[in-house]
Amino acid sequence: MKFLFIIFFIILFWITPRAQTQFENVEGFVSFLSSQNTYVKFKSTEGILVGDTLFSIINNEITPVLIVKNLSSTSVVCSNLLQTKFNVNDKIIAKTNVVITNNNKIIKDTLINIIDTAKTVEQIKSNKKENAQNISGRISISNYSNFSNTPAKASFVNNYSFSVNINNLNNSKFSIENYVIYRQENGEWNNVKKNIFNALKIYTLSVKYEFDKKSFISIGRKINSNISNIGAIDGLQSEKTFKNNFYVGGFIGSRPNYNDYSFDSKLLQFGAYLGRNLQTAKGDMQNSLAIVNQTNNSKTDRRFLYFQHSNSLLKNLHVFYTLDIDLYKNINNKSQNVFNLTNNYLSLRYRIFKKVTLSTTYDSRKNVIYYETYKNYLSTLIESEIRQGYSFQINYNVVKNLFVGGKVGYRFQKSDARPSKNVYGYITYNNLFKQQISTTFSTTFLQTTYLRGDMYNLRFSRGFNSGKLNASLGHTYVNYKIFKAEAPLIQHITDFSISSEIAKKLSLSVSIETDYEKPNRFFRLYLQLRKRF
Repeated sequence: MKFLFIIFFIILFWITPRAQTQFENVEGFVSFLSSQNTYVKFKSTEGILVGDTLFSIINNEITPVLIVKNLSSTSVVCSNLLQTKFNVNDKIIAKTNVVITNNNKIIKDTLINIIDTAKTVEQIKSNKKENAQNISGRISISNYSNFSNTPAKASFVNNYSFSVNINNLNNSKFSIENYVIYRQENGEWNNVKKNIFNALKIYTLSVKYEFDKKSFISIGRKINSNISNIGAIDGLQSEKTFKNNFYVGGFIGSRPNYNDYSFDSKLLQFGAYLGRNLQTAKGDMQNSLAIVNQTNNSKTDRRFLYFQHSNSLLKNLHVFYTLDIDLYKNINNKSQNVFNLTNNYLSLRYRIFKKVTLSTTYDSRKNVIYYETYKNYLSTLIESEIRQGYSFQINYNVVKNLFVGGKVGYRFQKSDARPSKNVYGYITYNNLFKQQISTTFSTTFLQTTYLRGDMYNLRFSRGFNSGKLNASLGHTYVNYKIFKAEAPLIQHITDFSISSEIAKKLSLSVSIETDYEKPNRFFRLYLQLRKRF
């Protein structure tokens, strides 16, 4: 069946209020990395609140990368927004809102979204020679070992990763982006010899040519940030920005193989998108709409619309929304054009007061059907159930150094024997015993179709030598009741991690974890050596 080109147009609106404030960048650096958190050091965290967003300069663009979870007078503990890999001493930026009063600057609060990004990027570029070559990257070697006092064999996994970004290669308009991981696991060599892509994963490998500051073309494997939910694209991509920050783009290529993430020429895909980035002194807004046709052996596998919206124009409110609309189905070799809502996701974050931040999400999705890929068991997918989920979260800075928060989640679909529920709460106190020790106690109550349980965790962390050495110690008590099982699963898990900058741009991380599950005891050891250049 021929691909149906659909003409679409989105009316994008903008608000251009007069700026009442000025903005400043407050710079910090990554001081410690753990398996779950990123620690950032500032001269002062005045004006930074739990729930705020921190930024990093990636490819000469200010990009939101971290969400603040806890903080002290000089340090913040963050969770990652993206799959960005940080190194100790990487620069992190907090954008602060400054009000001018009698020629004195007063820090009011940290901006949650990108403000005045275009001017900042232009300032960065103006300090460099036009088309000047810039190379950045990292190499890391890590080992994950898992062993116990049971008859089970110990497992050892080595990961080798290499990432490099070369902007303006040899002072030209060409740029190269690459991110590759090789996984080596004991007992798996035969699988690797059969297929190298059982161990080798190429996440990014592309070359980009910029005609000017507003248009480019790229070839290779790359995720497009304007249509990121589509995933990696192997092939040709192009984009052009017009007046008032409207942009259009398109791509043609293939999808990575869904079994081993290798190149697969049988999975041809192509599409187009348009959108607009609006940036004001009050906030910004981004809209993009894409239409995509994906095939398998030259037959349509899936055809859909994808819409993405983010908005921070209203004070203290951030909105993120995406949806998928399927346009095609093929039942019993009968192709039809349809208009079915498949995925629907909404996230809201609102800072009511200076010390209180609320956030909520709604997620609704049906089975995504690839009619050619799934044709051998299509009948099991046609009756697509809607899976829906809700969550609500609150963070409260009670007094200096004391933070509390909680999160409630609920997810269900008709086939579940019982819905999934989870409740999480935490209390954090920084500068314990006036020794800059961060202490967090958290609890989690969980119920799924198969189990019900609760967890209690106590964790201490501290930085030394101006953040060049960081350590944390934690203990978790787990009590799971597995339905239809005779006895509960009770575990005591203790972990210790330490990270140190052993030389310029060279860091070493060590993490040890052990859990007691009578009569058995399990041990996990994680080592990582990372070099930036």
